[in-house]
Formats: sequence, structure tokens, C-alpha cells
Amino acid sequence: MANYGGGDTTQENTQLAIDSNPIIQVGLNATSEDNFYFVENPEEQYIGLYHIHQNGEIMIGEGVLGINHELNSNEIIFKKITYAAIQETRERVSDIFYKIWFESNTLTDDHILSMQTTIRDGIKQTGRTEDEPLVFYKKDRNTLENRKDLQGDIFEQLCRYIFDNNIINLEGLFSLESTPGPEIGGQQVIQYKINFDNGRYKITVAQKTGDEFTDVLNLSQLAKTKTGSKIDADKAREVLDTNIFELLPNQPNRQNQINNFFNEFDNLIGPTPVFVDLNGDTILESAENYEDDEQSRISYENQIDAYVTRLISQSEGDTNNQGKTLEDMRNKLNTYLFDVDNKVQGIIDQRPEYENKSNGFLKIRKPNQAIIIRGQNNDLLEFQKVNLNTEKPSYLENGFTITMWVRFVDKQSSGTLFNFGNPNEIDGSGFRLETRTSIDSNENYRRWIRLVVKDDLIRDNHFGDVNVKRRPASESSPLTFYAEKNFHKLYPEIPTDDLNEWYFICATYNPNVTELDVFDIGTDINGEDVGNDYEYEYIQNKQFWLNHIDENGEVVANSNLGAKCKVEIISRTDLLKARGYKVDDISVTAPLVDISSDDEEPPFNVDEPEDIDPLVRPAQTQEETSDVEPNPTLAPNGFNPMTNPMTGTLSPQEQWRWNGQAFAWQAVETQEEGSSEPIATNTPDDIINFGAGGGNY
Repeated sequence: MANYGGGDTTQENTQLAIDSNPIIQVGLNATSEDNFYFVENPEEQYIGLYHIHQNGEIMIGEGVLGINHELNSNEIIFKKITYAAIQETRERVSDIFYKIWFESNTLTDDHILSMQTTIRDGIKQTGRTEDEPLVFYKKDRNTLENRKDLQGDIFEQLCRYIFDNNIINLEGLFSLESTPGPEIGGQQVIQYKINFDNGRYKITVAQKTGDEFTDVLNLSQLAKTKTGSKIDADKAREVLDTNIFELLPNQPNRQNQINNFFNEFDNLIGPTPVFVDLNGDTILESAENYEDDEQSRISYENQIDAYVTRLISQSEGDTNNQGKTLEDMRNKLNTYLFDVDNKVQGIIDQRPEYENKSNGFLKIRKPNQAIIIRGQNNDLLEFQKVNLNTEKPSYLENGFTITMWVRFVDKQSSGTLFNFGNPNEIDGSGFRLETRTSIDSNENYRRWIRLVVKDDLIRDNHFGDVNVKRRPASESSPLTFYAEKNFHKLYPEIPTDDLNEWYFICATYNPNVTELDVFDIGTDINGEDVGNDYEYEYIQNKQFWLNHIDENGEVVANSNLGAKCKVEIISRTDLLKARGYKVDDISVTAPLVDISSDDEEPPFNVDEPEDIDPLVRPAQTQEETSDVEPNPTLAPNGFNPMTNPMTGTLSPQEQWRWNGQAFAWQAVETQEEGSSEPIATNTPDDIINFGAGGGNY
């Protein structure tokens, strides 16, 4: 097709159609009972907002009045008609007749007068003058349905045919045709007929003789607008009483409306349920008379004295009261009261302040300072005794727990907190609790606690974390496998930012715990194939290695799965808070004590630990002068193992005895006043040593 003028005529025609078809009705709502369906998919019903264009097209969406937009076929809907009765069919056919008639004729004022109905000589007649009364009908089709306006029974036959065959889509089946008839009085007669289904039925709807219509559709609803003079409002008020109150009800003021609302609310809310505490936590969480309360509400039964439904759950089967419950009201009111509900007022701290029970503590901070526990008469301690059946010492057979309070006075020092023997040697035995520090990736010191136990393997308490997974005990130590910057991720950590804080350390060895030694990525602890996620589910799970995850993945107090060695830590501050104390400044300063006189006793005795308050955090402590002689590292002068073994030679302070072997000294059990324990720092395998490894703590 040629395009003259350089323009796209197709686009212009489309735009013209858009511009000439504005939206005339907006915000209409289609319900399930309205039977609106998509034109493109007649089986899909539409429920929601819709609008109507000037050409009659119905589209989904609220729409904006007066605008033009392109008609999207996927968004066009229509009303599917079903005929419940023959009367519905008659009414729909009548509507189509009127639509076709008005779309095909432009009527003058005289035409309208000739088609309207008036009462003349006591009867209804078609055609009237300006001076004659106009007859209005409830519906134009009322006259159309009268057989007087139709030729015979054809209209009724047409409606019956459509009804019997349930013909829903009537668009395109009707057309209007005009045919000339015989002249009457020298005037041309034209008949107007509605043609249905290509001539199946033809119905005469109007006849025009000359310029006047006879036997026409009733158009009494059409009226011509008359113009007149504008009324002078001021002059009208002089003769008219515009204050008419008789037709208006009494209008309450706003306060009366509010008063009435609360009166109604009090009458409809119903009595308060009786709430009870079921679990003894002093919280009323259950309605004792729930059934009686529910049955008194409108959602249970629409009684004359029913109350507003209380709970949302009680309105689930009642569509009339959904969103109209007391719970719905409460939720809505909450949105109005954030400034009240979210206002945090000062709360008086009524917790008691913790009072220190002692004024000092035992301080071990110099290298080679320690407390040594030794069995009386060189006998074995209880945990050292061997089970004759298993040939295992008690600490490996039954396990053990070490607890202590520790305060660290710097960020860098490392050392032994508790040891028995040397578990790190290849042929060694025993266990050791130690503190270590390392530098992380940000160059910060990180302090962590490690428990090492030697049974069949060298075990410790490290757990898994991201990128630093748990290592089997049969493989190399994590301290030789991972970089130093990651050490603190493997072990329980103690902060280094507060050097005044005390920490309670609980180290446990439990031989009954099942500890995985070979990590099969696809096998769980029971040997079942679980896929490739097992390694990441357990090997990197800290709580699993702390014995808190069972074989089902549930969190429990003790699963007996994970690591045999475990260390848990709590700060003094957190412990006091957990016990309900107020924690502020609870530090004490241990006073200097002069014990040079024989008449004065020390403030506490190391043999009576109950006199020492483990929850004391002094801010300052005195520096003790150690009387412990360091372990000599060289043989006495003149030593010759071939000629002069010098067995029995004592150190200058007589705290060490030479045993005749190179670099071998033995602690001397010297009895001091007030203490029955020996003073020594070199710990044989049968001695428990507190703090013998040095370090500032």
C-alpha cells in the first residue's frame, strides 16, 4: 500500500482511535457474581476493578477518567450472560434493539417529539407536542415488550429461540435495515426492521411517513434541554424561605458521636474472659472459660445479644466478621500508639550490689612460681591410681574436671595454668591446661585456652570453624597445621581489652565421649552414608565439638559426641549478672600485709581455699617477693661424673638437691611454718602443678 505524505497512516489511524475513545467510567468492581471473563480466554473469570471506554469496551484496572490509551486485547473483558428466565432474554434483546437504533439514526427535535409518548384523550398515544405531557416509563423496553409495538409474535419467537439455544454472544447477529414502502397520502413511507441471523427473524421497529415516525420504539426517556434566564439569587431570597429544616434529621455534634461510639463499644465488647496461669510462670496465658466466651460471640451464632468476636481464629469461618474482631482492632490500634509503646522510661535498678567476701587473692605472676599438690608420704593421688582391669589411671578411666579463677595482667604472656606430667612428649603422659596468645590477621593479640590430654593419642579441646576445621587426633596438631592468625578461632577465647576482669575456667576430659578420629566426608557418626555435606555440617560446627549436638542434629545439654577435651569460660561480670547482681565498680585493693612478726598471721592460708573469694577482682595488688629459688640449670662447680659425682650437694638456698646426674636436680621437701607443702617449680610426673609454666596471671 502506498504511503503518501511521508506519514504512517496505520499509526495515525490507531492514534485516532485511541484519542477518540476516552474512559467514561472508572473504579467499577467486578465480583464473582457479575460473570466477567477475558475476551482472549473466555474460561478465565476476572474479579477486581475495571473501567469502561466510550465505545463500550470494558478493560481491567481502575482507570483514569477522560484519558485515552491503547486497548490491549489481553486486558479486555466481557460480561458472560446466562439466561435464568425468558424475561432476561427479552430484556437483553431489547437493549440490543435500542443500541442498534441509536447508532444508526441521528434524530432531530421533531423526530424525538414524534417518537415520545403522551396521554391524549385519556389514552397513551405516540407523538406529542411541546405543550403535551411526557410519559416516562421505568424502562424503555416496557413498551417494546408490548406486542402493540411489535408486529405479531415475532419478537416473542425471537426471544424464545435465543433462550432455548442459550445463545450468549449476540454481537454481530443483529442489524438494522430500512426499506421503502407504499406511499400514503403522497408521502414516502420507510420501514425500519431489525434483522436477526441473516433474516431468520425480521421485526419492524419503526415506520416513518414523510418526516414523522409512527409505530416506533418508545423514547420517552429522551428530553430536550430547555434554556432559560438565570435566577437572581438575592431577589429569590426576598420571597423564598431557603431555611428548610423539616426534612433534615438532627445532626449530632462530634463529641456526641464519640460518646455514642464508646457507649456502643462497651455494650458490644462483652465481659472479660477469665485468664489463668497454666505453667506457673506468673503469666496469664490461657482463657479458663474459652468455650463459654466463644459461644457468646457473633461469629459463633448471630444472636440478638451476641458480642464482637474476640479472636481472629474465631472468625475464620465467618466471612461477615473477618477483620472485625477485637484482635484486629488491637492490631490496628497498635499502629496509632508507637509513641507510647516504644517509649523507654528509666527503670530503677533494684538488683543488689555484690559484696566481696575477702580482701585478697593468691597471685602467681613470676616465672617458676607455682602451687604444687603432692600426695602424702609420696603416695599416689586419687586420680593417679590405676584400674587393674584396664590398666588405665583414674583420670583416663573416669575423666576429670579442672576449675580455676584467673586474671591476666597483660595481653601477650603465655604459660601453663595447670599441669600433670607432660602430655606433649611422644612417650609422655598426663595433662596440661595452658593459656596462649597469638596475633590475628589485624595484628591484634588474641588469648585462648587449651587443654591437652595424653591417652592413646594427644587430644585437645579445639573445635571447628569456617576454613579452620577440626583436626582428627591421629593427625598433626592444629597448631602446626594452621597459621597463627587462625589459632584463636579454634579454641575458647578470653578478651584482652579488660585486664581487670576475672575469668572462671572449667576444663573437662570425658573419656565416654565419642570423638571422631577419621573424618569420612560422606559418612555420619554411625557409619551411615549421608552425602558430601557431613564434613561442613559437623567438622565446622563449634557446638558439636562442645558436646551439644546429637546424632539427629538437635541441640542438647550433653550429646556424648564431639571432643573428649572441652574448655568453657565465663567472666566474673557475666556470672554476677546471671546471679542477679548489679555490676558496676566492684573492684577491691588488697592491702599490704606485714607478716614479718611471728605474732601476725597471713590474711589467708593456701591450705584453706574456702577463705579465698573467687569472685574478687581487685584493681591493684601488691607485688610479692618470691622466695622460690629458680631451678638450677648447671651442675655444681667442680662436678666430674667420673671422679666426683657430688651426690647430695644442695643449691645455695638448699631448695634443690644434686642427684649426681648432669643437669638433674631434685626438689627438697622443706617444711615451712604455716604450710605443709614443699616449695619447688620443677614438677615430676607424680605432682600437680598450678602455674608452673610462668607467665603473668
